[in-house]
Amino acid sequence: MDPNHVPFEELPITNRFMFALVFSHKHIAKPFLEAILGIKIFDLQEPEPEKSTETSPFNKGVRYDVFVKEQGPDGEIMRTFDIEMQIEDTHELPKRARYYQALCDSEALNKGESYRNLKEQYIIFICPDDIFKQGRAVYRFKNLEKGHPEHELGDLCYKNFYIFNRYRDVAEQSVKEYLEYFATNKATSKGTKNIELQRQWYLSDNETRKRYMTWQQELDDLVYDERQRTKAAEKRASEAETRADAAETRADEEKSRADAAENRAEKYEKILKEHGLL
Repeated sequence: MDPNHVPFEELPITNRFMFALVFSHKHIAKPFLEAILGIKIFDLQEPEPEKSTETSPFNKGVRYDVFVKEQGPDGEIMRTFDIEMQIEDTHELPKRARYYQALCDSEALNKGESYRNLKEQYIIFICPDDIFKQGRAVYRFKNLEKGHPEHELGDLCYKNFYIFNRYRDVAEQSVKEYLEYFATNKATSKGTKNIELQRQWYLSDNETRKRYMTWQQELDDLVYDERQRTKAAEKRASEAETRADAAETRADEEKSRADAAENRAEKYEKILKEHGLL
């Protein structure tokens, strides 16, 4: 077994596979979103774990950890939420959030619909470490006018980052209890205890175990393919560099021959002049 693989029996809630399964339940996702965002949600459609989206075969698609929509009393969509558990700092999360927003919006409107129909959208990243290096546990972003930050753009898109290893720095108890659970695996509140019960249920389920093995194999295949592409690219770059070096060597040799020929011509010309033949 790969030493980086986590045995199924030890999967924490911060594992993407387990996180997506557990938060695909409304009774888990709804109180969590209400707590960390400080909002009231009327109702949720069934969350979609590992939802994939692709605008065309030529553009990069994404796979959301958990994608969920809030619906109103008449079934209308009111808000959308993308919840991502991101353990590794890949140094491009802000730009990934931007791309996720764009793809969410591309699916939100049918052809001919007005932009006025775009709803509130939340992109949520849950991370262990402070990717912004500002010493805070919660970062909430929205678009503001640079010269007058009291003026909002009003595009209804929000990008929030929660740093669970800094849970001790959180003043809001409703947020702190979830971040503490992610950091310590200790459930101390009703909301986190419900999450832990759901996690334990999945750990006891043989079908989930099989799904995890398949998921892990698919992940390994993706990693292998990416490594092969990287090696192929490095090989092409090395071969191109070798060809360039060879071409430079040939150019140096040609220059040396040309310089030698010029020196011989100058010596011959000098001899001819000395004998009055030129």
